[in-house]
Amino acid sequence: MQAQINQNEKPNIVFILVDDLGWKDLGVQGSDYYLTPEIDKLAKEGVRFTNAYAANPVCSPTRASILTGMDPAHQKVNISNWIGAQKYEDRSGDELMQPRIADHLALDRITMAESLKANGYSTYFIGKWHLGETEEYWPENQGFDVNIAGWSRGNPGSFFSPYNNPRLEDGPDGEYLPFRLEREAISLLEKHTKQSNNPFFMYFSMYNVHTPIEAPENFIEIFKNRQEKLGLDSNGVYENDKGVKHRINQSDATYASMVWAMDSVVGSLMNKLEELGLDENTMVIFFSDNGGLSAPGYGVTSNKPLRGGKGWVYEGGIREPLIIKYPPLTDEDSNRVVEYPVISHDFFPTLVDVSGVDKKPDQQFSGISLKPILSSEEMPDRSLYWHYPHYSPQGGKPASVIRSGDWKLIHFYESGENELYNLNADPSESTNLASLKPELASSLEDDLMQYLKDIKAQFPKEK
Repeated sequence: MQAQINQNEKPNIVFILVDDLGWKDLGVQGSDYYLTPEIDKLAKEGVRFTNAYAANPVCSPTRASILTGMDPAHQKVNISNWIGAQKYEDRSGDELMQPRIADHLALDRITMAESLKANGYSTYFIGKWHLGETEEYWPENQGFDVNIAGWSRGNPGSFFSPYNNPRLEDGPDGEYLPFRLEREAISLLEKHTKQSNNPFFMYFSMYNVHTPIEAPENFIEIFKNRQEKLGLDSNGVYENDKGVKHRINQSDATYASMVWAMDSVVGSLMNKLEELGLDENTMVIFFSDNGGLSAPGYGVTSNKPLRGGKGWVYEGGIREPLIIKYPPLTDEDSNRVVEYPVISHDFFPTLVDVSGVDKKPDQQFSGISLKPILSSEEMPDRSLYWHYPHYSPQGGKPASVIRSGDWKLIHFYESGENELYNLNADPSESTNLASLKPELASSLEDDLMQYLKDIKAQFPKEK
């Protein structure tokens, strides 16, 4: 049965973006060590996407794609790497020169918040921004009525107060940031319910589970005990991939505690929406900005069976957990798993479609609306693209990617070589079929390069 949608009432929207959460970091996604009962519950109430992708294997580009609906490598966005990476580019050991990126999300790009605000929404930002190094580009100047904790930093410096954040007053010494931001979000919901009849858009962009890896000691003790119960190696187990060791087991007690805290915050938000009578008309989106951090140094999780992690264009670096709870769905439509591939620039056109807001005549989207698939309708076949012409701190190399159906081709710029995988038969990307299917590899490479030329993406250059 297809969902019946009330076209006369604009839904509230809560977008929860987690930082560095891996594809397998949830119980519902297959984790045996981490505990995420609240998010697992959300999945039963909504639609879970198993082939959902971030636009990039690092944070700022994906965040730009969510807020603009555009491929972040497009010349009109030009954020193909994390903002601040410029300080570390063109290292002496790198074979190629990395292209320069913008150090902010341009003010002339229409953001999701600006579009919703122009159509009667109250707009609230909470958490990590990382889309501008100076305050003229922070959330309050990009369409948000309220900005709590959003500024230039990509990590909080410390998860315990004092935070030294110009958009967040310090709490008592030792206050844990996730729970502080939870209280701020709940306070906003309560105030909005009392003071406004407008629909609202809350963009809760968590600092969890990014470095520094920190959590309350009592949480850590719980997961140390869980380690022993499950017989896990607390030091981690690693395998070598192109000279880089990646963690292949989930056993870090502090990281597990950060995941648990994140899950608790999500549960508190969902409970507050229900308590305030907002749950029946609030769309909830849960997503992550890039893959889990598996490389050593900060290798705290495993994305297995997916290959690689944050900073890599293999599946572990770009495939993300995605859950969407959409109130007009019937019981038959909820608790559903969707395998159709989607990407982070699909969110903006989806919200335009769901909320009925006006799209500007010259407004350009790289993504498409997911509203039909939420109601169990068919979606068009299409290819997805990624462009990461950079070296990542986690060992990733400059590359571009196309996924077309089950086929994924990665073009590496240092060697000029292609890797071709059938993701249906080989989700771990263990068998490179490029030499066995040269015509398919060449055709996909042609499609990929044409797309990048169309968006006028920048390419790495020889030194």
